[in-house]
Amino acid sequence: MDDLGITGLELSRIRGNHMNNKIGLSFVAALAVAACDSAPTDAQPAPGSVQTDVSDDHTTSAVSGQTFSATQDFGGYYLPLDEVAIGDIRLDHISMGLDWEFAEYQADPENGFLPMGLHFDDTSSPTGIGELGNTYYEVTHDLQPSAYQVTDEGLVMSGTHDLLGDFHFEGRWNLEEVRQMQDGYPENAQSALTGTLTIGDVVFEDVVFQGWLGD
Repeated sequence: MDDLGITGLELSRIRGNHMNNKIGLSFVAALAVAACDSAPTDAQPAPGSVQTDVSDDHTTSAVSGQTFSATQDFGGYYLPLDEVAIGDIRLDHISMGLDWEFAEYQADPENGFLPMGLHFDDTSSPTGIGELGNTYYEVTHDLQPSAYQVTDEGLVMSGTHDLLGDFHFEGRWNLEEVRQMQDGYPENAQSALTGTLTIGDVVFEDVVFQGWLGD
């Protein structure tokens, strides 16, 4: 653990993802064919992942449209402190843009870039070495929601991914820790976000995320 409270592995994961986010088209085509052979609801949590049994009364908060009403700056990366994975597909981080990026996107969503999403690594894919000497996975999956709501209380987003199927995330902010992150003290942002991620029928409950501004 370094002085910032983030392990070198976590730093290398983020750095690698942002410097190397290209996937060979032939590999994508093969992956898409393989994905057609299994329904998203057949997905199983990877060994060691935090996963709870889906109870009969398990419900998720419905979200529709795209709403950003937060006054706090939540821009940054949120790294899960526990393993969250479906097979070889592992959650690396949640990304959040700045308020002006959301305003820019919502003014012209058809031509804009949605500044938020869930980012996964395929840990079965080949690895490479980045410019900083970090190891990264060559195949990644970015899940961008079709509906979301961002407030000062929490974050809700949902959508569908070609490989993983339907997904839904509902989390609550720890505002004091988010402010510590924004001030450059990620060691004080160990639980800046806590939430439940649903992928198909698999539920990862109360996942804790450390906030990090990035390089």
